[in-house]
Amino acid sequence: MESRTRGSLTRAAVVSIAALSLGSAAAHAAVSTGAGGQGVRVGESGLIKQYDYTDSFTGTSDGGVNPNRPYAAAVQPAPAYVVEQTFGHPSVNFQSQSRAAGVGDFSIASDSQGRVGGEVPAYPGFSGAGSDTGFTQTGNGTDFGVPYGFRNRYVVQVDAVTTNDRIDITSSPLPGSIFQANSLSIFFRATGGLSLYNGATDTPVPDFDSGLRAGGQWHNYAVLFDQDAKTIEMFVDEQSRGVIDLTSFAGGLYQNFSSAAVGAGGGLSGDNRLWTDNFQAGGVAAPEPTSLALFGLGALGLLSRPGRHRHRR
Repeated sequence: MESRTRGSLTRAAVVSIAALSLGSAAAHAAVSTGAGGQGVRVGESGLIKQYDYTDSFTGTSDGGVNPNRPYAAAVQPAPAYVVEQTFGHPSVNFQSQSRAAGVGDFSIASDSQGRVGGEVPAYPGFSGAGSDTGFTQTGNGTDFGVPYGFRNRYVVQVDAVTTNDRIDITSSPLPGSIFQANSLSIFFRATGGLSLYNGATDTPVPDFDSGLRAGGQWHNYAVLFDQDAKTIEMFVDEQSRGVIDLTSFAGGLYQNFSSAAVGAGGGLSGDNRLWTDNFQAGGVAAPEPTSLALFGLGALGLLSRPGRHRHRR
């Protein structure tokens, strides 16, 4: 499974983290809070400015966009895994590599329906961000994802109940597996730590603190992947927890990762339930204004020419 290589962050990488954090993507608090923790509803991310794929995992009986999602504690046929919102991109299914084509390794449950007894961790309750109308449920550690490849700079985020092991977010060649060459998975540990994994090597990030302490609560996890700058930025509950320069960290082991697929999931390590909600992926730059709008602003003297920069997609 995961082979561990304990590496240390070089002085250059530490300097890069400090410098990059000053210019990182600003998080605008869009976090909703409930009795069971916190989450970010689809469409309300403060990190994503151009959406590519979103899914609230709303059950059929609660009026979900996907009509094939009963509250039943069992893996469903492929139509249940069609992503709710694609924003003009091709229709895709969530995929777990451990399942048949077009099938994710989860069922749909809610705060009050579709769950099973003996849950570890104990289900915490309402996330504040739509868990009352549906989320994913798995009795084992798993990963699911979708084909991607639209951008070089993009955010992937998901709500999840913290497990005893980790919640992970992945950018990879194929959706639904962390065990691939040219992949990059960010492991958010329940104890506050973080590590990077590339399908073969798991390297802890020294001195990283996600702010997580209490297990078994809903939180929102996000990663900003930047293939051009070769950096990643990690967020918990839409608050930046730091930027890593992948050219310096672990001797550059993680800098060449694929964006052909993105996804999320987690490991359990003694727990028996993984719950996730509100999958969102998209770009960090707002859509470019039209030429007419630019002309109008320029005529009013509102465009500051010096220092004007072009948004990266």
